[in-house]
Amino acid sequence: MPEGELREVNVQRLGPQERHALLQRLAWVGDDHARFLSKFKDRVDRVGIELPTIEVRYENLNVEAEAYVGSRGLPTILNTYANVLEGLANTLHITPNRKQKISILHNVSGIIKPHRMTLLLGPPGAGKTTLLLALAGNVPSGLKVSGQITYNGHTMDEFEPRRSAAYVSQHDLHMGELTVRETVNFSAKCQGIGHRYDLLMELSRREKEENIKPDPEVDIYLKAAATGEQKAEVVTNHILKVLGLDICADTIVGNNMLRGISGGQKKRVTTAEMIVTPGRALFMDEISTGLDSSTTYNIVDSIRQTIHIVGGTAVIALLQPAPETYELFDDIILLSDGQVVYNGPREHNSSSVQPVVSVERTVFYRERAAHMYSPLPYALGQVAIELPYILVQSLIYGVLVYAMIGFEWTAAKFFWYLFFMYFTLSYYTFYGMMSVGLTPSYNVASVVSTAFYAIWNLFSGFIIPRTRIPIWWRWYYWVCPVAWTLYGLVTSQFGDVTDTFDNGVRISDFVESYFGYHRDFLWVVAVMVVSFAVLFAFLFGLSIKIFNFQKR
Repeated sequence: MPEGELREVNVQRLGPQERHALLQRLAWVGDDHARFLSKFKDRVDRVGIELPTIEVRYENLNVEAEAYVGSRGLPTILNTYANVLEGLANTLHITPNRKQKISILHNVSGIIKPHRMTLLLGPPGAGKTTLLLALAGNVPSGLKVSGQITYNGHTMDEFEPRRSAAYVSQHDLHMGELTVRETVNFSAKCQGIGHRYDLLMELSRREKEENIKPDPEVDIYLKAAATGEQKAEVVTNHILKVLGLDICADTIVGNNMLRGISGGQKKRVTTAEMIVTPGRALFMDEISTGLDSSTTYNIVDSIRQTIHIVGGTAVIALLQPAPETYELFDDIILLSDGQVVYNGPREHNSSSVQPVVSVERTVFYRERAAHMYSPLPYALGQVAIELPYILVQSLIYGVLVYAMIGFEWTAAKFFWYLFFMYFTLSYYTFYGMMSVGLTPSYNVASVVSTAFYAIWNLFSGFIIPRTRIPIWWRWYYWVCPVAWTLYGLVTSQFGDVTDTFDNGVRISDFVESYFGYHRDFLWVVAVMVVSFAVLFAFLFGLSIKIFNFQKR
């Protein structure tokens, strides 16, 4: 902002030169997106305005298509004319319909919450595009949809979903003769300013009532974006800056006959066309195609700032996001063969890691067949990327639980507690990955692993101590990973405590007589817990190398 005395102006009555100067002064909004959003949120919070949010729920959602299969489904000239003639005959009820029903989405359910970024993962053909189209209310007329989709409890026949949601296609279809700025500006003008004008009026009214002087930088942007002839251009310039399109704003988009912007820039134009709209729910399909990992990260991070600060809703489908991009998301939806195999928080444990590995294994089969890399580096990468997440979980969980239980605060005992927590979470995670590697699908892996988890808990020595397990079943106690974890935790915390119970028995003696735990065996226990994590990780890598459950 230039120095000098501020004056109040009517943005609806600005001349061409003043309008240009106004747009120049608003350039900081795109340069510091997070700062603008934070200032805006502080302003509405100060007067008690609650920004609208959208929670999307889908329940028992099914999508079916009718199509020819086999040689009849090939896009030949003969088939094209035959399909047209047969379609006409079907309409006149002369011949029966020989198309077959194909299930694209089968009985999927889930919740997409506001203020959270949701990542949609799945191999090609899993149904990601169809799910996004259904949630955005843009399903093609040729598809049959059943089930229920609600926005804040309202079904889609109660409102116009396209005014509340925006779908960003994976296909870049534009008018090649228009510039980037003209393309995005046209989209902004056609789709309107939505709730921005009503919000501005209510915000101004409350500030006047409470005698609050608004932040001049935010105030001038909001008024310029909601009123006056330049409102669409203001929002357009902001979005172009955020998406890094300002450098090619006046270049034509181009097509096969006209040379224009690059493929990656076209992908960002496709994204800009839809996020310039007033919709509060974004459904974005493969927006990283043609973009490098750094650009993808910056775009997703800008969207994340908007979602987290002002409370939007976003579902973004990405095929293989980079680790730093993956960490920007709060929730994930995993699709496989038209079914949701996981819908929940991004954080991993032994159960949630299975659908992730199952989906990524499908991609691995394809890339291994193309001789891109061998199974060993893939398996090592899958194992290594889990270790930092497990460490963070162990530290957060360990500190909180250790304090809540009231264990003795000594360096040695706290170290042992974190040690056993870290490697216990490790072997649970790697066991989940191993079970996927050894079975043909996530569903089978889930059933198998769940059964073993129940057996582990039964023979862990907690429900029935080792000294009371029948001798012919005691062998399973020694091969049960949870038994060694419990051995280590109890022994490290209570194995040297000399305090006595009311009956005069020392705690350390009770631990030894009742559980059969020995303090001097602690280092052996530590080695065993680490060994289970290494063993399951090794078996995961071996299963990936030996088995191939790819459907042909």
